[in-house]
Amino acid sequence: MPRFAIVRRLLCSRPLTKSFRYFYRYTRGGAYRHNETLWPLVKVRRDGSDQLVGCDVLGVRGPATLPLSQVSRGLAGDAHLILSGPSVAKIDYAQCRLGTVMGVNGSIALRRQHASLRFDYYAMLDAGFVKRRRDLVAEVLSQDLLLFVTPEVYRWIALLFDAQVIRCRIALFEEVHQRALQPRARPDELEAQLAADPELVLFDAHHAQHAHGFSLNAARGLFGGGTVAYTALQLLAWMGARTLYLHGLDLTAAAGPRFYESAGAQLATALDKQFSGHIEPAFREAGRLLSARGIKVYNLSPDSRLGGDVFEKRHWSCLLHQGASPPHLLASATS
Repeated sequence: MPRFAIVRRLLCSRPLTKSFRYFYRYTRGGAYRHNETLWPLVKVRRDGSDQLVGCDVLGVRGPATLPLSQVSRGLAGDAHLILSGPSVAKIDYAQCRLGTVMGVNGSIALRRQHASLRFDYYAMLDAGFVKRRRDLVAEVLSQDLLLFVTPEVYRWIALLFDAQVIRCRIALFEEVHQRALQPRARPDELEAQLAADPELVLFDAHHAQHAHGFSLNAARGLFGGGTVAYTALQLLAWMGARTLYLHGLDLTAAAGPRFYESAGAQLATALDKQFSGHIEPAFREAGRLLSARGIKVYNLSPDSRLGGDVFEKRHWSCLLHQGASPPHLLASATS
């Protein structure tokens, strides 16, 4: 077995990674707890403004990364965020004419039924998904797209995949209140840091687990919203999208497994547990902010747990007529 393959296998071993986490947990204060999955394997690089620009994984040459400050912005036309809710399976993508498309986690599986569907951007927040669904991650990495990941997700991509076979470009992001290898900001500290900040809009610094807010500058950090959908929404708004369509934003496990999963074989989800206290309030405030900024957001999941007062609901068939009518003239439909 080649030497680098042995190193990768060792660094991926559960006993070793678990021992690292336990050692870090009991030798650091609680403010550093969110870094336990990074130490000591990941080193981050920052610029003069303390913005994250790259990271390195011990013993492995990972794929190159693109600083968010160099990401092209000014999206033209409509933008589509394709998520993993089961309602996605009801959309006939062969008939839809989509503009810019961003996927998350397992969205890439749609290409197995709709080979012409192209993803321009992608976002991954869950390292567990990378470890458990390597087949889908490999498909994403083979595409000509820009993939947004956290340092933890980057770590597992670098350890599990050969950099030479990765075709996509990769950009790193982090959450505002718990930056990589830095202490977690206390609510009062965060309020002081972001007071009157027009780019990092803080809704609620004192939420039980995660500060609620919305980032208008991804290079300075993103806010967590309990789901990668919230991360992706901030990225698309930052890149300049003025009209956004949300596909598969069902946000409830009761709707069934993700569109690419089968019953009894799906990965666990915390959607139902976090929805009322974390996810729904974050999206509601984000909806108000985006509306005030003239950004239109439409929810194509008719049975989404988010109400129509958060984002206007549309039937996916509205995508069939975009060439003939501007989005705001389309009649709302129900399923």
